[in-house]
Amino acid sequence: MQSEYVHLFSKGARPIRSSLVSAHYEKHIFKDVNLKHYLENWTNWLIEGQSKVLIGLEQFEYGDYTQGTSQTFDQFILRHSNQREIVVFEGEFQYHACISKKTQFSIINNPDQLQSNQAVILSVPFSDLGVYHPYFDLILDTCNKLHIPVCLDLAYWGIARNIKIDLVKHSCVKELTCSLSKPFFVLENHRVGVRFSRDYLDDGISMLNEVGMQNFYSMSLGIHYMKKFSNDWNWDQFGNLYQTLCEQYQLTKTDTVIFGTSQVDEFRDFGRGIPGNYRICISKLLSDI
Repeated sequence: MQSEYVHLFSKGARPIRSSLVSAHYEKHIFKDVNLKHYLENWTNWLIEGQSKVLIGLEQFEYGDYTQGTSQTFDQFILRHSNQREIVVFEGEFQYHACISKKTQFSIINNPDQLQSNQAVILSVPFSDLGVYHPYFDLILDTCNKLHIPVCLDLAYWGIARNIKIDLVKHSCVKELTCSLSKPFFVLENHRVGVRFSRDYLDDGISMLNEVGMQNFYSMSLGIHYMKKFSNDWNWDQFGNLYQTLCEQYQLTKTDTVIFGTSQVDEFRDFGRGIPGNYRICISKLLSDI
């Protein structure tokens, strides 16, 4: 790559290094926390924003602390891989391919390829695009029709906008997961995650929660941040600069504040799956420390 500014871009998804986020970390004092309190804070944080809507979370009666979102993916794949093929769409989070090497696993690009013997993991916003997957509604409608269980990945919820998810309409969504790693950089290594499910899931996550083996320090930190910063905070804080940077570097804007995209072949090394689409992380340019 010849551009002098390309070193400021990242291929991965790194959170914005904010001095306000860092300062709040120093104010944390560990407080004893239980799962009920943790889940109440997560529920409020997920639904409180003005820039996105999550309908029907109350139908997900079961909740657990998780080590980020990855622990949810591990258990979803383990639970379904004995009887179903694990399926993701082209450009999805690469972790799924890594942990599915010993399972029946497929990467597809069209909902017409979905079959009733599959289980789907789907990110919203979509990992490679920073916006909805273009077939989002059709994917979930097809999964409804074919009774395909879906795990929704909301890892970008705290850095996203213009998202509306109706869990009542999409009964195929059996579980959803989110974490605070992307909105708050100091929490990346603390693994502050959650899983909500419609039905009781008798697996490793539920067992660890039931016997009190959660990371209570991380849970306390998560509450500390969710009470201070809304799920809209990153867009409110960095949105104007994001718009300016995308225009300056001629990137297509997305609904995820750390990502711009390009179709310019100069950025082909940023390709993650979808042909001709190059997702570029600009969090370095948004950071103030």
